Amino acid sequence: MTKYLLALAAIGFSGLVLAQELPSFEEVDTNADGQISMEEAAAIEGLDFATADTNQDGALDQEEYAAAQ
Repeated sequence: MTKYLLALAAIGFSGLVLAQELPSFEEVDTNADGQISMEEAAAIEGLDFATADTNQDGALDQEEYAAAQ
């Protein structure tokens, strides 16, 4: 029973980590060019740039960044 409860607790904590919010687009777009470069995105823990860059243009627009959240 205890192992079962510990497993449920671990799943709950992992869900909290996955639900972590990313900083706002404006905070990440440090040069204010309307796109988040791979270099700017590198500062964001938990953001998978390659997956978020759905059009594979090497930058994230606001729509791609919002979908990554």
